[in-house]
Amino acid sequence: MKRIVCVLLIALFCVGLAACSKKQNDPGATSDSASSAATPLEATRAAEADAKTSGKTYATVKEYLDTPEVQSQINSTIESNKTDDMQMSVYAEGDDTLVYDYSFTKTYDENDVAELKSGLDKALEEKGSTFTSVAGTLKTYVDVENPKVKVVYRNGDNAVITERTFE
Repeated sequence: MKRIVCVLLIALFCVGLAACSKKQNDPGATSDSASSAATPLEATRAAEADAKTSGKTYATVKEYLDTPEVQSQINSTIESNKTDDMQMSVYAEGDDTLVYDYSFTKTYDENDVAELKSGLDKALEEKGSTFTSVAGTLKTYVDVENPKVKVVYRNGDNAVITERTFE
């Protein structure tokens, strides 16, 4: 039974990552379903267009995340990825790091955590190009030398299950 729960949670994670890597081709598209919900990557692209138009760059990742346009996209993404099993937050760490922080609502025992870690590490490896792409896009409008994207997964007790930083 525990294996089934772990597999389902990892599948949920992969769906969330797939949504983060989705490119929105129609700027007029609505967000009527989870598949068309705005993602942080899409927020990054929208802000990139705004930054190119205005010529404005932001001194830090936090300054960029605090813009109304990006904040709106992040809030939409958090809401669309909210489940009974996992919650998501997005924030800046230092001047140069964008953090995607996923927290399981349930606290898993050490055997389940080992299985979760293995599956999450594999999924991060497979979907790493998505986060590397976000880091690369940040260079366009954040005036830091080497922006990074960090992904953290936490157990229900807030202990880190796994984390990885992408550049």
